[in-house]
Parts: sequence; C-alpha cells; structure tokens
Amino acid sequence: MDRTAPTQQPTRMNPLLWKISLGCFIIAALTGFLYRLGMVGWLSTPLGLALDNIRHAHSHLMFFGWAVPFPMVILINYIVSKEGQKRRGIDLMKYSLAGALAAGVLAYPFFLFYGYRPVEMGSVSLPLSVILSGVVMICWYGFLWGYRKVRDLLDADASQLWFDGALVMLLICSLGAWGVAIIQAVDPDNHLFVKSLTHFFLATFTEGWVVLVLLAILVMKLRPASEDWELTPNFWLGCIAIGAPLTFPYGISESLLSPMLLMVARLGGGLAAVGLLGVSYTFISSGNWKHKLWGWAVGLLAFKAVMQLFASIVPSSFWLSDHALRIFYLHVLLLGALTLTMTAWLQSGSGITDSYFYAIVISVFVVLLSLVLPTAFWPANWGGTWIYQALVVAALLPPLAVGTQWVAITISQKKKV
Repeated sequence: MDRTAPTQQPTRMNPLLWKISLGCFIIAALTGFLYRLGMVGWLSTPLGLALDNIRHAHSHLMFFGWAVPFPMVILINYIVSKEGQKRRGIDLMKYSLAGALAAGVLAYPFFLFYGYRPVEMGSVSLPLSVILSGVVMICWYGFLWGYRKVRDLLDADASQLWFDGALVMLLICSLGAWGVAIIQAVDPDNHLFVKSLTHFFLATFTEGWVVLVLLAILVMKLRPASEDWELTPNFWLGCIAIGAPLTFPYGISESLLSPMLLMVARLGGGLAAVGLLGVSYTFISSGNWKHKLWGWAVGLLAFKAVMQLFASIVPSSFWLSDHALRIFYLHVLLLGALTLTMTAWLQSGSGITDSYFYAIVISVFVVLLSLVLPTAFWPANWGGTWIYQALVVAALLPPLAVGTQWVAITISQKKKV
C-alpha cells in the first residue's frame, strides 16, 4: 500500500523565498565551479580573488542560502497546509527566514573578496562577513521562536519529532559559532579550542541539522507505519542527535588529534551511523523508499551511514589523511541527499515532466563519481591532470540542471495563469 503523503504544490506558498534560496544554490554551485577552475590554474581574474575566499563564499552561501532556508520553506509550507496560515508564529517564521536569507546573500560578496578579514570603511575596520553571519543565526532564533508558537499544529504528525530534533541541532550548532568568536576575542592563540568549536559547529550542522531535517521531510512524504519501526523513532533520533556533535574531532588536523578526541569521534560517528541506518531500514521495510522522487535521498543517506560506520571502525590512518575522501563524504550528504530532496519537493506537483528531476539526479551522480577520482580508492597509475579537469567539467552540471528545472517550473506556472 502506498502511504506517501498527497503531493502539495510547492510553488503555492512562499514562492519568493524558495526562488531566492534556489538562486543561492545556483550561485554557490557556480562559485564551486570557479574554485575548481582556480585549482587547475584556469582562473585569471583582475579582481585578485583568493582560492580560500572563493571556498568560504561557496560553503557559506550553500549553508546560509540553501541548506537552511529551503528546508525551512518546506516546513512553513507544510504547517500552512495544516490550516495554520492565520497563526502569528507563521509570520514570525517567514520574516525570520527572509532576514536570514537577506543576510546570507549580503555576506556572500564579503566572503568572496575578503574572507574573514575586516573591511576598511573610512576610519573603521569591520569583519562584515562575520557580522552578517551572526545576523543569520539571530534570524534562525526568530524562526525557532515562531515554530514554538505553531508546532502544536503538527501534533500527532510523525514528522514533528524529526523537525523538533533538527531545529534543536540548529540551535546547538549556532552556539559553537558564537563560541569561536568569544575564544578569538579572549584567547586568540588557543588554536585547538578555536578549531574544536569551528568543527563542532560544522559537525552539528551537517550531521545534526541536515540529516534530521532530511529525515523529517522523508517521514512526512513516505509515512512509514508504526509497525515498520524496529525500535521507536525516539531511539534512532537520539542516536543521531547525541552522536552528531561528538564527530567534531574528525575535522581537526591529524597532528592535533589526541587518542581521546579520536575515540570521542568514533563513538559519535558510530552512534549517528547506527541511528541513520535504523531509519533507512524503516524506510526500506515500508516499501515506499522506491518512490521515483524520494528514493534517491533514502539511498544516499543509507550510503552515507555505511561510510560513517566504516570510518568509526577501521584504523584512522586509512582515511583521516585523505582529504579528498572527506570531501566526497560531505558531498554525498550535502550535494547528494540534500539537493535531491529539495529538488524532489520542487518537482512534486510542479506539473513538469520528471525528466528535469532525473537530469539533476544524473548531474549529482556525475559529480560524486568525479570526486572519487582524487581519493585513494582510485588507482594511482590511472591518475593525471585529467582528473582535475574532469572535476571542473562535472562541477558545472548541477547548477545547469537545477537552473533548467527552475526555468521549466516558471514556464509551466505562466501557462497556468
């Protein structure tokens, strides 16, 4: 029996918000393409862009303009479908989301040209990229407060638990970012503490917020029955929520990583992987994971969990120094599962042919396959400069595919008017 939720028209609610967020994805992806050009020496610009700044602009716009706002749009849309459009909390969520998007977009050029460096403004020097990042997180708090006012509309909805957990992770990860600012002001020479808090933010954001909000959307869409859960959803969510923040040592350089920190990371990674595998098994046992749109994300999340569990068991020397392997792992989650879930939501009920979504699927898998090439899994004697040239070409495919889907949806909307 198909227990998937009825498709909802994604463009009916908050069209401007999702369009800005989708535009952020395209710009951030093109910035990643620019970074790849620089890596192979094909980037020549009179603006004197530094590769580190390009990378920061790429990652921050992906986080602040795509990985947080688009799932928030989906959550608002879902709550409104529960007859919540007249609740004051909804307006607070919308305004907070709009503020976070605006600040994230404004921060992009400052990251691109200055990175974290202060910007000279007359006699004043201000780290505008850092300040605007702080504004983004303050807007997150406004969204959380608005959600608190309307979350009762999701009572008895299976997705409520997962949305709650995701938003708690977003709150916790922001504390790590504030901690970095405090330590840099109080004890700037404490590099280990600064790195630890930085990666605490990143780990809790990716392994906590991103994973849990994707699971919330998939639970909302695939609707596994109570008998499909081998253990309660609270147990699997608890594994992920406890394990995610503990994985922060994986981002610290090997020379600074103590045996105790490595043990903490292994424990956290193992817990988070078990939790994600448990939920993946639930989706598979429900039978709805084969859905033409949502099944791709389920498969990639399960694959990510297997990689994470493997990393928690094998000797650290096998993978810790392989930076390319860690980049591949992150892209399986952030480019793979996240992007395919967001574009699947756009596709559902859009009225356009599914071939546009499948083009995005192909582009994502081409990028993921290209990211295997620089890793230790690719035979060294098959290497060469062609690998990095292939990375450049592959990086251009997702923004083109997503942009094409956007154009097709826009044309379809205009025909209906």
